[in-house]
Amino acid sequence: MPDSRTHDIITVATGAALAPLSYGFLSGQLLLAHADAMATTLWLVGAHLVSGIMFSPDLDLDSAIDDRWGILFWIWRPYMWAIPHRHFWSHSLIFAPLLRLSYFYFIVTGTLFLWVWLLGQLGVIVDNFPILLFYTLRGTLAANPEVTATVLLGFCTGSAAHSIADWLVTGGRRFLGLLGVRVVRDYTRHDRSIHRRRLRRA
Repeated sequence: MPDSRTHDIITVATGAALAPLSYGFLSGQLLLAHADAMATTLWLVGAHLVSGIMFSPDLDLDSAIDDRWGILFWIWRPYMWAIPHRHFWSHSLIFAPLLRLSYFYFIVTGTLFLWVWLLGQLGVIVDNFPILLFYTLRGTLAANPEVTATVLLGFCTGSAAHSIADWLVTGGRRFLGLLGVRVVRDYTRHDRSIHRRRLRRA
């Protein structure tokens, strides 16, 4: 499997390729105005990049990917423990990215609920931010269905670029093996070993 740096290059390259294709389709086939086609393309490519780089399928590993979340790395620990690596739950084309997005939303909402409850125990009464967040988010999504659909599509394409690259490398190795060509480089540990070497140096 490609390492995290290679996956980042693939994500950026596919995002760059997606931009003109999206704009050409929206302005040529759907006859959207220039500004609308450009805005939709930006939403699509932006979601593609965020999905591939920050919400990578490799969040099911203790790797360089969860390091990108800094002190918030702990958000992904329950996901990592629950999801088998390179399983349908993490590397499928549609279900997996939507699962990560839903997981992230529920973790953030649950954390906010916990903070509101703890402050209440200390006698500090604050607005119920999780409920406000839910209604604000629901209202925003309902008021902008085209943007919502575009972001979800971009989120799926960003994840798909990663998953398909993994499948091609794995399938390519098997195919070469059938032809009698042995691939020496070992991808089985992915970038976990790089991550752990960095921890040991620190």
